[in-house]
Amino acid sequence: METSELSQTYTQPDIKVTNWDLGRLQHLLGFHATTWSWRAVEYLVRELMRAHIVDEKDVPGDIVTMRSRVAFRMDDSEIDQVVTLAYPSDRDFYHDALSVLTPVGAALIGLSEGQSITYPAPDGRPKRVTVLKIVSQPERTSRAESTPAHHPA
Repeated sequence: METSELSQTYTQPDIKVTNWDLGRLQHLLGFHATTWSWRAVEYLVRELMRAHIVDEKDVPGDIVTMRSRVAFRMDDSEIDQVVTLAYPSDRDFYHDALSVLTPVGAALIGLSEGQSITYPAPDGRPKRVTVLKIVSQPERTSRAESTPAHHPA
């Protein structure tokens, strides 16, 4: 597929990835690049290359980061799904884990609430996913826990 065809077929909104997630994902790809779907791995690498990299303390609370719990909808479905975006080794820790090394997992990383992205499904056909809500995000939770509570005098 030509580059111009690719840009017409796949929507690519701006995405943000934290420094921490980028480092962990690059390390992960070094180990798992040949054991997962090559389309998902290739797509994740492309997404990481075009992402805006931000510090963990500066990432907005409406961005899908690793270990975020996110509600989304596939455009070919009327059913909302809620998952925790996980590293393959963390899947047993979450009842709703979705590996970042799956096509939809790779598509979700870095999106913000309301954004949609088109990605290649395992069969190569384009699929579209929309982020509805960030239910929880580790960075947002960490900031809330480290901020002193305001007590009126």
